Amino acid sequence: MFQMADLKELAGLGDETGVLSLYSTLDPGSPAGTVRLRNQLADLRSELDGDPDHQRARLVRDRLDALEPQIAGLTDPAGQGLGRALFAQVSGDEVRTTWVQLPVGDHAVLTQRARLWPLAVAVNGAAPAGVARVGRDGVRLFDLRYGMAQELEAAVFGIASADWAREGQVTTSTLSRRGIHPDKFDQRAEEHLAKSLREAAPEIADQARRHGWDRLVLAGDPRATAQLADDLAPGLATIQDDTVLDPYLSPAEVQEWAAPLLDGARSEADAELVQQAVGFAKADGNGALGLDAVMGPLAEGRVERLLVDPQGAWNKDDDEYLGDELIHLAAANSTIFTLVEGAGASGLAEGGGVGAILRW
Repeated sequence: MFQMADLKELAGLGDETGVLSLYSTLDPGSPAGTVRLRNQLADLRSELDGDPDHQRARLVRDRLDALEPQIAGLTDPAGQGLGRALFAQVSGDEVRTTWVQLPVGDHAVLTQRARLWPLAVAVNGAAPAGVARVGRDGVRLFDLRYGMAQELEAAVFGIASADWAREGQVTTSTLSRRGIHPDKFDQRAEEHLAKSLREAAPEIADQARRHGWDRLVLAGDPRATAQLADDLAPGLATIQDDTVLDPYLSPAEVQEWAAPLLDGARSEADAELVQQAVGFAKADGNGALGLDAVMGPLAEGRVERLLVDPQGAWNKDDDEYLGDELIHLAAANSTIFTLVEGAGASGLAEGGGVGAILRW
């Protein structure tokens, strides 16, 4: 499965003859995805027929023939991922594959370096994040990433409440034997819950670190989520929501519920970055606005964060691989590459959809 570190590694994949970049998006229960990729491959072979460099064309055709088992795997219904990609050197032996549970389009291209723009656009807005369902029974954690969702090991509390006593699940005599007066039961339960949340917080923070979450949604009673947010490690961005999630929701249903919250939070964060970049640029500070103003510093390694609107005017040029060039330059210089959509994108309009925060 795709990880963000893969983008930088794939950016380093080059070959003197070229790199084949193949993308396939499956239509479950339909052969349409196979047909689209095969059509793309047929178009690529037709282009090779007209290539004046006959030796290069022969090498590419031979490489495609040798890759046939892997190409068949891209559209195998038994394989993993809705969207799949394969990158292969023509002269070399290196082949890399990855997948996401997101559509990536259908492409078969030969370029000097791996074509990464379709993959970058697909994973935008679907970075790893967590959801914590907080309740008296414990904290259930969910990992969301690139269209996939899974439940992690839960922290179980099993704390009762006075309501349980009234419903007969905990009797008054039982409470008395424990030295707890029924009128004090809720207070003791709240104290136990607070203690349990404090004890669970380090493990939750560790899960966030290990899974690379950029945000953690805390769902449940606002008193409990507020406390857990306070107890978590500083620097972990949290989103608190008072929705009490049904305990029987599947991971996919939890992901569907959390998506608008995560999208909104990421859009606000991106808008702040855009505002910062535009402000710096207009004050002749560490900012740049517009493709021409950004390309120089980007090539020189002076850009800390590159901000790009995928639908911006810069992308209306004749060069369909310009987006790939931006990704490769960013990867080569350890620049943080951020695709900005939603509210933040409008702030980049003056620069044609491209801006940057500079290192110096």
